[in-house]
Amino acid sequence: MSLEPVQWNPSFETGIQFIDHEHAGLLEHLNTLIDLLVREVPVSDWLPVLDRLIRAVTEHFAHEEQIMDNIGYPGYQAHRRQHQHLLQEVAEFRAGVSAGGAAQESLASVRFLKFWVLKHMVQEDAKIGRHVHRGLSTADH
Repeated sequence: MSLEPVQWNPSFETGIQFIDHEHAGLLEHLNTLIDLLVREVPVSDWLPVLDRLIRAVTEHFAHEEQIMDNIGYPGYQAHRRQHQHLLQEVAEFRAGVSAGGAAQESLASVRFLKFWVLKHMVQEDAKIGRHVHRGLSTADH
């Protein structure tokens, strides 16, 4: 089963350099994991990459939530719940891998996570950028 790596796309940009930089880093981790899964390397070889991705996502969400709190982002609570939901999905995937989940199931789970992360970045994180830029343009007038 094929799973394509993610190429950076301008639609992923929020316009907030710190967030965009972290997003690019998350995609690098995700692409490394995808590569290892597609090459069907043993779980013991890709599990540390998954753990690094999970740590990076967890840290990124904490940073993003701090930014949203600092700027008084009106969608903060809903956005935070989405983060919690994704972290729960990732924890379940990780637990399944530890329990001996099959490679095909791993590919399907990574495909789902890839879709969710990209959708979240394009739809939800972009709203943070628009909120910041709306506030900046209002401050200029």
